[in-house]
Amino acid sequence: RLAPPLSRRRAASTKRTMASYEAMAPKPSLHLGITFSALNFAPMLLVAYFTNKGELQYAEAKELKMVVIALIAYMLLVYVWLFRQGSGKRILNPNLVSSDDPVCKKHFANLNRTAENTLEQALLLLAVLFPYPGLVNAHRAAFLLWAYIVLLLPYPALMAMGRFRILLSTMPRYYIINYMMASVLLAALRS
Repeated sequence: RLAPPLSRRRAASTKRTMASYEAMAPKPSLHLGITFSALNFAPMLLVAYFTNKGELQYAEAKELKMVVIALIAYMLLVYVWLFRQGSGKRILNPNLVSSDDPVCKKHFANLNRTAENTLEQALLLLAVLFPYPGLVNAHRAAFLLWAYIVLLLPYPALMAMGRFRILLSTMPRYYIINYMMASVLLAALRS
């Protein structure tokens, strides 16, 4: 067989170049964000519906004791992960931070993702920890916050084991936050 004419080869090459350019263009992800959020919130809304019966009601100050203790423990753990990141990069290994060595890259990615994931969820957790224990269920809030802490503790080890293992830490924590949000919403709707 004869080779195709030059113009057809150029057209095919241009097509391949355009296809690779399109593969590099970022795709919008709003629909995935909405879907993921809904898939996390909906089951917890159902659980909250069956586990919470009352309206919004102020807790007594002494009922908040265990929540406050758990909250202080949580904030200390946040500091541990942040100081771990900072000292691991700036104090102990400043000469390795920009290394291309795969072991170094993996180590620093672990330091960064542990701190980043903790801070990503902290805002939502802390936001829901104001109304949930104070207006819905202080005893359950303390239990859930301790569970949250226990699930956050293995994050660095799970991250080191592989990307999907971190879901064993992150997904239950999303569910805890969504459960408390759903509980507050339902109590507010019942009030």
